[in-house]
Amino acid sequence: MKKITLLALASVTILLIAVACGDDSGEQVVVGRVVDAIARNIVEIESLTMRDADSQIWEFTTNGPVGISMGHLRQHQALGAKIEVTYRKIGGQFIASDVRDAVEPGG
Repeated sequence: MKKITLLALASVTILLIAVACGDDSGEQVVVGRVVDAIARNIVEIESLTMRDADSQIWEFTTNGPVGISMGHLRQHQALGAKIEVTYRKIGGQFIASDVRDAVEPGG
């Protein structure tokens, strides 16, 4: 019985440490304008830098396709059109999972 209690306590401790170190905050969304983007290949974005309405700079990386091409991001950058980024914070990094045109008020 004592071994089972110790094993359970050790498991809970390990789980709490993993959650605290991972800092996966769940999906979040931020809207802003493209500052810079780097392509991984013809269809994927490696990284994306954007500025939100409060002038905060956001730097994202990706783990695969995020729903927008490099050419389309460059159009947004040139025109100053807003994008919407869905992301998670994992291990201190912002990982974008979806990038799309932001819906402008009245449009």
